[in-house]
Amino acid sequence: MRDPVKKLLAVLAVVALCTASFLGVFLRPGLVGHTWDWGIPAFAEQFASMARHHFSTWDAYFETGRYHYFKLELLYWQLITPLAAIGGEWMSKLLPWAFVTASGLAMLPLARRLGLNWFYATLAALFYGLSPYTYSRVVAGHMPMLAGFALIPLLLLAFFNLVERVRLKGRLSPRLVIVCGLTLGLTSLHPSVGVGSVAILSLVTLYFLVRGPGRARLLTALGLIFSLALLMNIHFMAPFLADYLGKGAIRHGWGLSASAKGEVTVDTELPMREGFHQSTSQPVDAVIRLDLRPGMDTEYAFPSPSGMRLPWVASSLILAGLALCSFMARGRRAAAPAETVSGQSGGQGAGCCACGPRTGREEANALFLVAVVGVLLVCGSRTPFGFAFYQWLLKGLVPILFAAFSNTTRWLPLIVTAYALLAFRLPQAWEEGGLKRPWLLRAGMLAVVLVFVSPFLGQKLLDNSPKDKIPQPLALKHTPVNPEDAKVYSFLRDQRDGFRVAYLPPVGISWPGDSPYGYEWSSAYSPKPFFLAFYNNPLGNEIIKTMFAEQPSPHLDRLFGLASVKYLVYPHDAFFISYQDFQPGYQGSPVVDGFKNYKPVLDRALSLQSGLTRVARFETVDLYRNPLAAPYVMAADQLLAVADASGDGADLVAASLPDVTGLDMYRPGQALVSAGNNPGFLALLGRVMGPESGQDRERAFLSDRSGKRQALVYRGRRYEPPSVEFRRLGPTACVVRLSGVREGVPLLFQETFHHGWRAYLMPAADEETGVRPASLAPGYRVFADNEAEQASPDELQDYVAKGFVSTLGDGATKIRRADVYGPGGRVVGTRTDEFTVDFVSKRFLTTVQNDNLAKPPLSAAWDEGSLDPADPARLGDSAADPLSPSFWRASGASEGRAMPWPELLHWQAQGYANVWWIEPEILKCLGPDASRYVRPNPAGGVDMEFVIEFRPQRFYLMGLVASGVTVALALSALAALSARAGLRGPVRNAEKGGGSGRG
Repeated sequence: MRDPVKKLLAVLAVVALCTASFLGVFLRPGLVGHTWDWGIPAFAEQFASMARHHFSTWDAYFETGRYHYFKLELLYWQLITPLAAIGGEWMSKLLPWAFVTASGLAMLPLARRLGLNWFYATLAALFYGLSPYTYSRVVAGHMPMLAGFALIPLLLLAFFNLVERVRLKGRLSPRLVIVCGLTLGLTSLHPSVGVGSVAILSLVTLYFLVRGPGRARLLTALGLIFSLALLMNIHFMAPFLADYLGKGAIRHGWGLSASAKGEVTVDTELPMREGFHQSTSQPVDAVIRLDLRPGMDTEYAFPSPSGMRLPWVASSLILAGLALCSFMARGRRAAAPAETVSGQSGGQGAGCCACGPRTGREEANALFLVAVVGVLLVCGSRTPFGFAFYQWLLKGLVPILFAAFSNTTRWLPLIVTAYALLAFRLPQAWEEGGLKRPWLLRAGMLAVVLVFVSPFLGQKLLDNSPKDKIPQPLALKHTPVNPEDAKVYSFLRDQRDGFRVAYLPPVGISWPGDSPYGYEWSSAYSPKPFFLAFYNNPLGNEIIKTMFAEQPSPHLDRLFGLASVKYLVYPHDAFFISYQDFQPGYQGSPVVDGFKNYKPVLDRALSLQSGLTRVARFETVDLYRNPLAAPYVMAADQLLAVADASGDGADLVAASLPDVTGLDMYRPGQALVSAGNNPGFLALLGRVMGPESGQDRERAFLSDRSGKRQALVYRGRRYEPPSVEFRRLGPTACVVRLSGVREGVPLLFQETFHHGWRAYLMPAADEETGVRPASLAPGYRVFADNEAEQASPDELQDYVAKGFVSTLGDGATKIRRADVYGPGGRVVGTRTDEFTVDFVSKRFLTTVQNDNLAKPPLSAAWDEGSLDPADPARLGDSAADPLSPSFWRASGASEGRAMPWPELLHWQAQGYANVWWIEPEILKCLGPDASRYVRPNPAGGVDMEFVIEFRPQRFYLMGLVASGVTVALALSALAALSARAGLRGPVRNAEKGGGSGRG
């Protein structure tokens, strides 16, 4: 049989068996997921929004925002988003099938490269593609890990060819170095796969360094490969290294120590990871057979079909034994030409030795080292090697890797890759050694492999075992895309107002059973930023506790309003359990796995709310509107200072909010800050809040039931806030226009406090030369479903007349498109909306969201001046007055640069948010250049314009450019080298032909 025919049959066999493994998944209706880490969105626009999120280092969609630079899945989302029009249902089925099939197909050329004939190469591909690792990743929903795993064989194929070039020809191959570097960089779609790939290459290189020759060139090649992979990912590696080396912060993933008290660091994480590591370390015999303890903690599942347990154990023993005894493979030194790998330059089909059964023997020996080390790593601290590696090397020198690999099963790719290539060398050597009836051996090996991959073939992906036998969701679950999901999604998407949405019950601590709704699993893909999913947000943590308390707060509208939550979405689930028991004496039924049903508690809490308005819009989903939802930006008219009554200076703002919002002195529009115990800040706070005497400094004493938390709340004087217009420019920037600033005022920005958020005072624009707002107002209309939040035409006319709205844009026609969804989340149509005047919100106190404000250039604030203390030594001096212009020294104002507002006047408010004290008096330090930045307002005061920007985004974008340039240059060099090689080929052939003719 010709080699191309064998190749075609091998490919067809791999595709057919992988497809058969997913046949039940394809045929069962519904979106795959609702278990473990599954998170395939239902709708195309959710894919698109996630693709956009990965260009931002600030996750504005997540709770109240977070700094998160680990955007490893950026390319993954860019590639799959164009396919999303088929709907989330089929995307959730086709993605795992595609990655599993790709894993098997990628193994075929590598197996051939190591000398396996087409039959055994096919078995190797089936073993790799349908391995316990891919099964576990499918069940867990770890698609990026599967994508990286599918690339490992291609990485090894290129690296082995590079090693051969170095050892046989004594020179590097630039093309292979580039291919290896690019492929290694792509395996980092998930860090565990990327680090595992680095480990495989390092072990293989170590073997060849010991064996020689070409040691220096091998080390050079490996260094170049690692450097290229690092530069490909420099956009997240640079901030990670700076963050980790600077303060030990871990921003990838949640972390076991995630809480509302602070960020996850190595110091907070290691104690919990140590216990996790001890529980996931596996016995040596189980690791050798790839028969690990299943569970969500071990991230492992590979259940054998009913009645197949003993055959499966036997097959695992056979395959493991063959792999670990592969060094015994011998045979003839010559092989049939049909069984050699052709088409490789420089005798690559021969590996590092002669062709035939010894083809790839050196590579196989290197992989034997990989297999042994992989077994020891997965065993964890149960072996002396593992104990030394984890407890001394990783924990002592690289604790971030200990935290990442405390779950030892993440090293499984080392074992699976090595086994797939080693387990079939000995049977093939027996055949080529003159074994009688080789077909019998082949039949036996085929049966062994089919039994081993029987969890896939036996449709165990859809296992519905009773919970007393399978206590954790270790199988896939299908849930049809509920029509109400699409309706709620479309309603929220079409709201032009900026706000957050809370999906109830909180998904991070609740489980609604077999819910027909998708909010439990897809809140991260919400069209508006989601809030209250987890308890590691300071304000969210307090809301959750008071919402489920025996005596819940009747002011949830005020608490949610502080987080800018406009809508609460509450589907009609029959029950939901809470993983946190808020009322030990409460008897909730049904009780599932010891967890109580807390739905009656939440129902009662919502029934007590007079401020939340129920919107009768959906049949099976309750929607509550919160009229007190604060806009993303607003000028507060009063400060409340929360002080620790014990004198310790603790920040009790978030913990006190449920009590503060019930006080008579509280009302929306106030900013709450922590008094702390810094003398300099207390003096500054006293100046901005007003005099100590009189009613303005009203105070209240708060104490929890235990008396452990005691706080004093002080209310300052009232301010005259200016009119505020703002427009969000994406997750990391916002333009703010203040009109009529007469005195110092707190400017609130409702994203999680971070010193990376900076407010830049921008040079005042020239007098408006565009279209006058009054002339555009007649063409203004209210968008569909925005009647509750958008200013009516009459209100807009009033806003323009009073100067509350300064611009309505340039009058150009704009187009907005929105998808219409059908069954399975499939796109069945598109709705187009044309307009000339964009959204203008109703006025909240003095604030208007005006999406017609001009969008400044991306780098508008990058050309910075400075506004620093004239005498840094006086920063902690309580006698110094930071509100005085003499306290400050400015530079760059004469050039009209963006002036960063002083960080001394940037505080945390509302328990989580940012607030800047905007004091126009200090602008006098600019001298005559102050006129560049402020304009007199006809009604009094001055007008100012700020750009609020998350400054680390600049460096992330620079890193993205560097990563993109690296990939572009690498691909260009690869194309140039390939073209040059293509041109040299015909010349060499012609020379050879001419030489033979002359002979």
